Amino acid sequence: MQDPKSAKPGKSGKTTKGGPATAAGQALGYGLQYTRLTAMLLNAPPGAVCSLEVLDDVAQTTSSGTTTLVQSKSALTGNPVADRAVPFWKALFNWFQIVKASLVAPQSTIFELYISREVSGSLVSAFHSAQTETQAKDALHQARVQLWGASPKFLEKFGLPEELSRYANPFLEADDNFVLPIVMNMRLVCGSGSPQGDIEAAIRRGPVSEARVFDIADKMCGWVKRTIDKKLEEKLPALISYEDFHREYVAFVRSVDRDIMLKSLARKPSEAEKLERVLDLFVQQLDLIEMTFDEKLAAISDFLTASRDRAIWSKAGDVHEDAFVELDASLTRTWSNLRKATELEASSQSDVKRGQLLHLRCMLHSAKVQGMEVPAHFVPGCFHGLADEIVVGWHPAFLKLIKKLAITS
Repeated sequence: MQDPKSAKPGKSGKTTKGGPATAAGQALGYGLQYTRLTAMLLNAPPGAVCSLEVLDDVAQTTSSGTTTLVQSKSALTGNPVADRAVPFWKALFNWFQIVKASLVAPQSTIFELYISREVSGSLVSAFHSAQTETQAKDALHQARVQLWGASPKFLEKFGLPEELSRYANPFLEADDNFVLPIVMNMRLVCGSGSPQGDIEAAIRRGPVSEARVFDIADKMCGWVKRTIDKKLEEKLPALISYEDFHREYVAFVRSVDRDIMLKSLARKPSEAEKLERVLDLFVQQLDLIEMTFDEKLAAISDFLTASRDRAIWSKAGDVHEDAFVELDASLTRTWSNLRKATELEASSQSDVKRGQLLHLRCMLHSAKVQGMEVPAHFVPGCFHGLADEIVVGWHPAFLKLIKKLAITS
């Protein structure tokens, strides 16, 4: 398939020198694509997929089949949608090439010209306002007269500047079947002058505190860029789904801006499921400190339910995966400190009793995840998960004894 971004005439062989302002504008223009992609993902409907430099600068496809193609312009200086502005006609020409190549269905496509600040022009306004075929034909006629001179001779057509004629003439000469849907579905969208400020405004519309808006904007803009860059490095299409973005967004918002209790969504394990786990390492660790059979079944229930909750919360975006890593590290430090305290305070007790005391203290420990309270089974279940990986243990000689069990089994 032909790359729609390359479907345009070659540039002249002339070289030009740009000053610092030109370089800054070019850098901002390219960076704007990432910012516009982030803004589009913030407002995307469920099931949508957004892309960068696939069909257009930025694009979105919804589950209902609607496509939005976005040509983004930073407009530090000048007016990129003036009647004779090359960027305006270049955007129209690029869309014409995409439609001509049958890469989109024009009747179900929005052709968005996004400018980072408020701008206007008589022709872009006419195109933006055209909703019917008759209005679109009138807008095209207005453009031809504006650029080519009076109808029907259009004597000024071949006197246009070379770069303008390269894009404007093919579009205005094209068959109505190609260009009328573009005009009817073209939309001019202007930002506030600060694309980053517009991102923050979009986040501010959600239930987040003002103090966290910048952190959330910074995180999501960075996540979008890193995600796209990684895909490009791996030679994959630069696509991000609504679901992936929303999961990351919700998890991060909750990590910095919520103080609620996480609700357990995991079903409780059956008796048969619990009996299947009686030979797991964390259960063997409980054998070493002579816990009762009922206590071991309760531990298995905590372990299974906590493991399922972790998976559910992570998938739903309720908890960022990094928070679980931090929790495990915190629980390991807590275990180490409690182990030392137990050895000092109960040195006269047997190894089994010291192990039971350490286990009890850990089971009574409370911890939050991303500042949120967790169900009663969760921290004990996470401790058992660490015991299953032999990161922690209850018997003072658990490492030696578990190794011995492994040899003899």
